[in-house]
Parts: sequence; C-alpha cells; structure tokens
Amino acid sequence: MAPEPVVLDTDTLSELSRGNTLVKARAASYLAEFGRLTITAVTVFERLRGYRAAICAGKPVERQLQAFEVLVANCVVLPFDKDAAAVAADIWSAATCRRRQLGDILIAAVAVSRQIPLATRNKRDFQQLTKASGVNLRLVDWTVVRPREAGRAPGDGA
Repeated sequence: MAPEPVVLDTDTLSELSRGNTLVKARAASYLAEFGRLTITAVTVFERLRGYRAAICAGKPVERQLQAFEVLVANCVVLPFDKDAAAVAADIWSAATCRRRQLGDILIAAVAVSRQIPLATRNKRDFQQLTKASGVNLRLVDWTVVRPREAGRAPGDGA
C-alpha cells in the first residue's frame, strides 16, 4: 500500500520534540515522502497554551517555544473549518466526557473531515470517541514497532 499523509496529534508531536527514537525515524521517513509534517491548528493552540502558561509560571521554556514556532512554520497546519465543525458536532453530541476531550474532539474532526489518518499514542480515547459517534477516524501509532519493522533499527527504511 502506498504511503499516505497523516495528521500528527499533539502527543505524537510532543514525543517527536522529546526525541523519541521511533517517532523521529517515522518523522524522517514521512518528511522524505511528503516534505512537511501535517498538524492541526488545534495542536498549535494546545502547545502554545502550554508554553505560555509555563512562561507565566516562571518556567524557562522560551527556547522550547521558539523551537516549536520554527517547527510550525515548516508544517502543513490544517485549520478547524466548517467541515471539521460539523464532524466535531457529531462527535460532541455522542461523547460522554466532552469538556475533558474537547481538544481530541476537534483534532479528530479535522482528520475525519479530510479523510486523513491521525497519528496518536492516545488510541483508546480516540477509539471511544469514534465508537460513540460512528465517525470514521483511522488511527496510527508512531510509537509502536510495526511487524515489518521488527528486527530493524529505527530509521532503516520505514
């Protein structure tokens, strides 16, 4: 099967920022194929919110914030638009823990509305949202070794 674009969830982007070896290898393969990572405006908000709250609390995260801003400038950032809003409304109406999952609902809606898989470690929560709402969200996990990768070093042609 030919590679297809994926949207990186906030947690996958965080794993990349932390230097997770497997995620870095997947990102390198993805970049070789597609040229830029794909994220949502919701993920940009979630990360900026965290950095700015940390700065307000006196934590020295300005360098991480600058690195994130450079990363975002080099990504495809998918907006939350009217199509995503319609999907989000469907998911919201079926979800039970709406407030806690608002970011996940919005990110899932962007991916579903564009028919693009979502790369996340948070499969359980997203599966609960999609099961309850019936939307077709395809999930992939860049932190898990796929069977064809077993026995290879990360980055040896994924």
